[in-house]
Parts: sequence; structure tokens; C-alpha cells
Amino acid sequence: MKKISIKESFKDKKFRYGGYATLITAVVIAIIIVINLLAAQLNWKLDLTPNQLYSLSDQSKTILGTVKDDVKIIGFYESGKESQQVKTILSKYQAANSHIKVSYVDPDKYPQVAQQYTSSGSSTGVSIGSVVVQKGMDYKAGTKFKIISENDMVGGTTDATTGETTASQLLVEQKVTGAITYVTSEKSTIIYTLQGHNETALDTTLASQLDNENYTVQNLNLASADAKLEAGSVLLVIGPKSDFTPGETDKVKTFMSNGGRAVFLLDYSETATPNIKGILNSYGVDIKPTIIIEGDTSHIASTQYPNIIIPTLGDHEILKPITSANTAILIPNAQSIVPFTPKKNTTKIENLLTTSDSSWGKKNVKSTTISKETGDYTGPFIIADAITDSLGTGDTSKDSKLIVVGSSTFTNSQILSAGQGNKDFFMNSVNWLVDKKDNITVRAKDLKSETLNMTASQELAVAAIVVVVIPVIILFSGVLVWLRRRHR
Repeated sequence: MKKISIKESFKDKKFRYGGYATLITAVVIAIIIVINLLAAQLNWKLDLTPNQLYSLSDQSKTILGTVKDDVKIIGFYESGKESQQVKTILSKYQAANSHIKVSYVDPDKYPQVAQQYTSSGSSTGVSIGSVVVQKGMDYKAGTKFKIISENDMVGGTTDATTGETTASQLLVEQKVTGAITYVTSEKSTIIYTLQGHNETALDTTLASQLDNENYTVQNLNLASADAKLEAGSVLLVIGPKSDFTPGETDKVKTFMSNGGRAVFLLDYSETATPNIKGILNSYGVDIKPTIIIEGDTSHIASTQYPNIIIPTLGDHEILKPITSANTAILIPNAQSIVPFTPKKNTTKIENLLTTSDSSWGKKNVKSTTISKETGDYTGPFIIADAITDSLGTGDTSKDSKLIVVGSSTFTNSQILSAGQGNKDFFMNSVNWLVDKKDNITVRAKDLKSETLNMTASQELAVAAIVVVVIPVIILFSGVLVWLRRRHR
């Protein structure tokens, strides 16, 4: 029998090749283990979804950067049945700010935890799938919190024909960021929606967003003797059909002269409104009664509706997030805003939305044609302005501010759903009025998935590559390696 020498076996070529292969395999496995351990510790994840569903927007990051109070986010789910979508997004909040902690509670096992969040006037309370955002780590009497229900975190689209609603938007970030803003704010700004002139009601979508961002919406009829506008509040006037009384006008002028903030959304009306116009005139603007038609097809939503304008956006902090997101604002049936002289030297007027040079304004709004006629006004037109009247003291909180838009229709539910930038424009305008520069609106994330559409020939080509070409390349490579080794 041939004696086997262990020492000689180490010199064998096959042994050396096998040893090298084993060593390389061991090193590669060790590197993979180390990388996985580091990734787990550093929480490295890459969001490859088209709309960055699982990443926080720049708006949220800006707001979270200002949070100095402890905030606790609690997800109420059955153990082991947490929503992975919600869980992934909430983890981003905890990673973004050390003051924010996330935990999960099973309301069936710990009903006493869920029940304590019904004492703050909530009509629905906590249920499976709810998320609670509270100020502070421990709940106690008087703790400020907001409940976000499972339904609140998903937006739906209703089919006009069938009436069926399908989930189309993920609202988790929008709702959670809004709730954090709410619980960490010291006080809530009052938004007074003016009543008594057959105004248009504030859309529920906008009312909900105002609530999310810590605004309190209250109706106000200034015709009542004891009604007044509180300092630090915002007056919201939406499409009044009749004029202010002299008493109402005096209250508005007094409010504005003392650093008041207001939004005027004004539709065309055959009824003269000299008192409303008088308020606008004192800030250097007037409304020209007309309906604007846009002649540039790139500035309209549809050739069938040239009165629904996609305006040019001005260079203003209200509009920068909308410009960056490349979303459109739709303004239907707009009137023109024109300068009024004399204008006070302390008043600064900034154009927000304008039409193209190809637009025209109907002088006779009852005309049976939308085509430009003799006597019609020629564009471009200003349809939205931001106005600041400075006291010159350097304290901007005492400046008067005014947003004027020549249409209120852009805030109704139908146009809001069509114009992705409309809600942002409204909310950013309100936030600008009250000097909340960082409190810009967080947009919903679109849940629509992108599909890959292929022709029959493309499908055949892909199948041929996968089924024939790749296997042949592998087979050829294997045969080539085998032949080389055989002839060594």
C-alpha cells in the first residue's frame, strides 16, 4: 500500500486550488455577514418605490427639525399583525428625531391603554389600526394627543359611474406630521370663515387639513353686535354674494389695521360690492369684473374648458414647494386683479398667479361665445396676489397681510381632486399669513403602481433571452472550462 504523506499533499496542485477556493468562499461569507450586521445596526434601507412611499418628504424633515418636545407615537394593532406600510413609515420618524419614540400596543390585551385616549373629546376613540400621537412619553390627565384612524391614513377615489371607492393615496405621512405639529404647538390659530353674505362653505378636505395643522375653524357673522375678530386670527372670505354692511366693513378695517391677516377669494358677481372693494383698494388692488378665458392650450386643463386656467406661478415662498414638486394649480372662472392708485408706500404687492399673453377677459360675461369679441380685455392678467402692509418697525408679526384670489371655485372638492397643487396653494397661503414658513403642506403619496406594457414581439424577445440565450451562454461557458481543464 502506498504511504500517504500529509506534508506532500499540501504541495498537490488540486489541494492548493481547493484550499484557495475554500478560503475565498470563507472570506466572501465573512464579508457578507459583516455587511449585514452593519446594515442592521445602521438601518440602511433604500426606497425604490416611484413616489417614495416609505421615505419622509423634505417638508416633514423640516418640521421634524423644529421639534424639541418629546413625542410618543403609538400604533394599535393585534400582536404580529401590524401594518408593514405604517410600521416602516413610523420608523422614519423615530430615526429622524431623537425626541420621537414609536411603540405598538394590542388594544385587546391592553384595553386600558386604548381607553385613556377617549377623554379628550374624541368621538371615535381608538380602534384596531389607529395611530395615536401624543405630547410626552407618559399619558396623564391633560395630555395633548391626536387620534388617526385606519381610514384616515388612506385616501380613496370614487368612480362616478359605479360609485365604488378604491384606495389611491397613502396619507400616513401627511396625517402623522400634521399630528406632531398639532401636539407640539403651544396654541391654535383661529380661522374665522365669514358668514352672512351667502358665502361658499369651506370644503371638508381643507377644513380637515387646517385641523391637522393646528388651526381652529370657526364661523363668524360680523353683523352680530358682539362679534369681533380676535387678534392673531385669520379672516377667510369665500365667494360672498353680497356686500359687507358699513358696520362689518369697519370691523374688518380695524382688524386689518392692527396687524390682521385675511384671505379674500372672490367670484364674479352682478351685485355691486363697494365696501369689499374699498377694503381691497386700501391695500392697492381692485377686482375687474370679468371671466378670463385662456387662449394658450398649455395653460388650460382641457380644450373643452378654456376657463379652467393653469396659471404661471410667481417667485414666492408660498409657491416654491409647488414649483419644486411640478404640480399644477387649476383656477376656474377667474377674475382679474388690477392695481389701484394711490397705493401706500408701506404696501408691498407680490403677484402669485398670472395668465398667459394669449388670454382674454370677457367684458360681457353673458355672451353666448367664449371667443374673443370686440371690447373684451386683453391679457396677461393677475389672478392672485400676496399683499403685505408693513408698519416699518422691523417686527413683521405686526404687519398686515392679505391674500387675494380672483376665484373661490378652486377650493371646491371637484377642482381640489383635479388640481394637485390647489390644496397646497391654499394651505401654504394660510401658513404664510401667520408666518409659519416651515409649516408647508405635506402632500399625499400616490398608491398607483406603474405597470410594464409590452407588445407580443417584445414578450417573445424577452422569453427567448431567458429561456434560450442565457442557458446557451452558461452551457458554452461550462463546456469551455471543462475542455481547458481536461487538456492541462
